[in-house]
Amino acid sequence: MLVSVIVPCYNVALYIERCLSSIYAQSAQEIEVILVDDGSTDHTVERIRHYLKTNDKKALLIEQENKGACAARNRGLLEAKGEYIQFLDADDWIKPGKIKAQIELAKRQNLPDLIVGSYISLNAKGEKVVQKNYTQNDSNHLWEMLMSTNLGNTCSNLFHSRLFDEGIRWNENLSSSQEYNLMFDILKRIPVVIFDSKVGTIIEIRDSGSISSTNLEKKWSNYIDLRKRIVEYLKMHQPYDLTDKLYQ
Repeated sequence: MLVSVIVPCYNVALYIERCLSSIYAQSAQEIEVILVDDGSTDHTVERIRHYLKTNDKKALLIEQENKGACAARNRGLLEAKGEYIQFLDADDWIKPGKIKAQIELAKRQNLPDLIVGSYISLNAKGEKVVQKNYTQNDSNHLWEMLMSTNLGNTCSNLFHSRLFDEGIRWNENLSSSQEYNLMFDILKRIPVVIFDSKVGTIIEIRDSGSISSTNLEKKWSNYIDLRKRIVEYLKMHQPYDLTDKLYQ
């Protein structure tokens, strides 16, 4: 079963080789790699080309003007041929058996729409900050987990391509909360969701410097707006007891 790995890249020259190494170390054999450089101004593209040539690896490298990670992921989706989609940020990496384990899990569970994967987050010093381990029992709490930003991570999850064939896309107009806006759109389709309890993804939290008060205000505004939209949706489509629980 073919899996498309989509990697948005922007000024990640220091990290991209580690990311690529983790992709090509995957025990799953049927993988296509789609790299979308989003107008990098450092040596990201040169590092990618050098890595591919030196290691005799194949990948589709797309270069576009800077439009943001969501636009880069959407561009990758236009080229993806895989039955499942693995999004991977260029400064994160996946363990060698991650994709294979989740594909085998998917096959045993009749090819679900979404696999929510467990993961570890590290700080810039390599210290573990967060570890999320999920169980299948979590499938009974999807909306609560969505509201609490606890429904996996872009890079730890595995998405069936049918979701995107049906028109779901990353919202390119959002400056934050893009990941859980996407998850909201997915849950509205009443998907089949399963959970992978084994940690297969390492997320690195980079120190991006100070955040201006304007950006922080916008971030919180997006965060609150998304949750308001979720609650309004549930009022219309879900039992009142669930909506009441989310208000608590």
